[in-house]
Amino acid sequence: MQELSMQGKKFDIEFPSLAIIYGIFTVMAGLTLPIVLIPLVRLTGYSEIVEEIAKVLVISFFILNVPGRKAQIFMGMFFGFLFGLSENFLYLNQILQLGDLSIFWQRFLWTVPMHIVAVSVMVLFGLMGRWFLFLGLIGAVILHLLFNGAIV
Repeated sequence: MQELSMQGKKFDIEFPSLAIIYGIFTVMAGLTLPIVLIPLVRLTGYSEIVEEIAKVLVISFFILNVPGRKAQIFMGMFFGFLFGLSENFLYLNQILQLGDLSIFWQRFLWTVPMHIVAVSVMVLFGLMGRWFLFLGLIGAVILHLLFNGAIV
C-alpha cells in the first residue's frame, strides 16, 4: 500500500496487481477468442452457443474476479466490444471478396453492440451470484439467436 499526498490530504492506494492481470487476460481473450472459436463454430454450426459459452468462461474466470462491481461491468462491456470488433475484422476478408465495404460497417454497427449486450447480461446475472451466471448464459444465447434470426 502506498500513500499519496495531494494538497495536504493523504490517500491510501492499493496496487491492484491481480485486477491488472485479470484485465490483461480479458483483453487478450476479447481479441483472440473469435479466431480460436471459428473451427468449433464451423464444426457445430451453432455460433450462438459456442460463442456465449466461451464468453461465460471468460466472465467467470476473469471478469467476476476483478474487485468492484463497476469495474466488472466496465470490463464486461469492454470485453464484449473487443470480441465483436475482433470478430468483424475476421470477416473482413469475406466482405472484401463481396466487394461491398458497407457490409463491414453495417455488421460493425449491429454485431458489436449485440456482443456488448450479451456479455453485459451475463455479467449482471453473475453479479447476483455465480449460480445466476447460468441464467445469464441462457439469456445471452437467446439474445444471440434472436439477433442472428433477425439479421440473417
